[in-house]
Amino acid sequence: MLGSTSPSSTSKDGDLTSEEDSWSMTEGTDRAPSPTPSMASMTPSLYSYKSSVDGRTMLRDMEGRTLQATSDGYMLPADDVEHGRLDLQHNLLKLKIGGLYFKPEAVRRALAPKQDITPTVLDIGTGSGSWAIDMGRLFPHVEITGLDLAPANLTSTPPPNCHFECDDANLGLSHYQNAFNLVHCRLLGLGIKDYRSLLNDIAGMLRPGGVYLSIEVDLRVCDGNCDPIFAEKEEEKGFTWLQKTMSAAHAAFKERAPGGCDAGHDIPKWLKSMDCWEETGEKKMYIPVGAWDEGMNKKQRTMADMMLEDTRGLVQALRPLLISHGFFEETVNRMLSNTDDELAHVRKKQHWRFLCAWGIKKGDPSGTSDGGHPPGWAL
Repeated sequence: MLGSTSPSSTSKDGDLTSEEDSWSMTEGTDRAPSPTPSMASMTPSLYSYKSSVDGRTMLRDMEGRTLQATSDGYMLPADDVEHGRLDLQHNLLKLKIGGLYFKPEAVRRALAPKQDITPTVLDIGTGSGSWAIDMGRLFPHVEITGLDLAPANLTSTPPPNCHFECDDANLGLSHYQNAFNLVHCRLLGLGIKDYRSLLNDIAGMLRPGGVYLSIEVDLRVCDGNCDPIFAEKEEEKGFTWLQKTMSAAHAAFKERAPGGCDAGHDIPKWLKSMDCWEETGEKKMYIPVGAWDEGMNKKQRTMADMMLEDTRGLVQALRPLLISHGFFEETVNRMLSNTDDELAHVRKKQHWRFLCAWGIKKGDPSGTSDGGHPPGWAL
């Protein structure tokens, strides 16, 4: 870790806007076999899966859900139900941000066609693969790699420039040195044991002028005024069952990912402590859980309803994590049931707070075209 501080830009409120169209993210309904990847590696942490059958050897069943079986550090499911939730979340964040990414000028510059190399993107923690697939369609001249602990349950056939690998970022990613023009990390911290070390890997894998983008979620739920909820007991003012459940989940996540669970708060200062960035910045986004505000416009109401559905799915997905952490089954049943009832009837005014951060690496992304949109740009 190097010590000088790069220029930064900081903002708390408002949208992070990029310039893509809001085209459909869910073509088709059948799950497609995982593609044969075009990238190979000799590192023992990397596994290139070739089919959905092959991928089943990397999964295990627990508490009625299917989880990845390659690491004990991440305990949310990896089944079709969870990946459907992640698809919904992908659409929600795209609507909130205004596209697939923020910092659009830096991203366009980094991914512009180059004279000597193919522009490349790495999506760490790709989940359902939706973001990687959509980026592959948006930038057909760019090679996209989606990386996760478990195979992606794809809802549509990916474009030929998009493939997937199974790897554990906790084991190090030095085998990707100087390999990518964009590294995207979304809601990754819950499975990362040492996010600060991961940032060193990311800085090393980015080419000059490359872009790092991160979105994390604050597990402490906010109230209707976007202030954090601290009440833990039912009789306390401001108590919500969602925050009660997320407090329990936070303790479980913290045990498994001590250096990543709360990384969203620290990533901006970690970036500033490194001397490899030309620019760093951060921004916070707040999304209401349910359309409880009568003054919401159509877009805000749509996002609030999507956030509500996403949250209800997340709460049920927490069961294996909470049970494995040592909570009694009766306690878990009560928490999850009361939380779902609270959400289903929108009994409380609540927000999720998303913590966004970025870094643009020093150096000129040489060999790029001079302006204009890359081929396939969605106008």
